[in-house]
Amino acid sequence: MAKADVLARVKDDLALGHTYRATQRLRTLLAVDPTDLEIRRLLAAVYRQTGNLVEAGRWSFLTDDVRPAELAAFTRANPSPWLRLRLLAWTRDEAGLTSHAARERLLALVEEAEQSGPPARWAGSYQARKPRGTVLPCIFVLLVTAAFAALAALGVWRVARAILS
Repeated sequence: MAKADVLARVKDDLALGHTYRATQRLRTLLAVDPTDLEIRRLLAAVYRQTGNLVEAGRWSFLTDDVRPAELAAFTRANPSPWLRLRLLAWTRDEAGLTSHAARERLLALVEEAEQSGPPARWAGSYQARKPRGTVLPCIFVLLVTAAFAALAALGVWRVARAILS
């Protein structure tokens, strides 16, 4: 479906008050093209309309119409600069932004992330997980197989005894 068709459906959804459906359509469009600033602007407007300042701040972060309260809410909800960068899902460098203020915000966030060091999840040395032992599952399989074989043998013995008597 073409972008214009989806945007027309979003407009219809919003006219009917179906904000959830509208956000889902817009997020699907963003998954296809995460660098489309028009879609980010529209998505932020829908979240702004519903009162979700965190998501409005997330999606308007790279646009001109971001509001300070939204930026503060986005930062407060996601204190790690690495997490905020990941949540922005921006796949270009700052040159892809049309606004000087948005470029400055993105560069400041990148600098904040670099100064904070690697994310906590990545800090320290990496050690591969030790493989789980396979002895216990093997013993369990052997016990179940032995029990099944014993029951089968008992059944065969009873059938043979019944036939011979």
